[in-house]
Amino acid sequence: MLNNEQTISKLQFLLGTLRDGEKGYRESADEATHADYKQLFNEYAAQRSRLIGELEQAISRLGGKPQDHTSVGAALHRAWINVRDAITGKDDYAVIAEAERGEDAAVENYQDVLKEELPSEIRTLVERQYAEVKSAHDRVRDLKHSLQAARS
Repeated sequence: MLNNEQTISKLQFLLGTLRDGEKGYRESADEATHADYKQLFNEYAAQRSRLIGELEQAISRLGGKPQDHTSVGAALHRAWINVRDAITGKDDYAVIAEAERGEDAAVENYQDVLKEELPSEIRTLVERQYAEVKSAHDRVRDLKHSLQAARS
């Protein structure tokens, strides 16, 4: 079983992941041209904001102070996206493909944390959040595949 400090550290890791996702979805909503995609991305940004609040409460209950920054990896990812966009321009398929890449990382981060021996109430929270993140991932992935098929 993880001790309190280790549990807080794992939750901080997921908190950074969710902050990255919220920012990524807000950027995706700004970049998308189709109204349905803008709406979907805004819904997922709001979802991430809600999940962030849940993790912040859990971290505080454990005696920690929630961090208010994103991960270094996400900053590098955003920098790469900005370089790519400057060179290639954006279209909805590219925006959705990048959203899927971000979701791949989020799913992987949740899976990594769920491999740990978390306290039961924390495990319940993380499993529920993972199900929501995984559902968003799958929807974005399916959207990308349907757009890809339409382009062919």
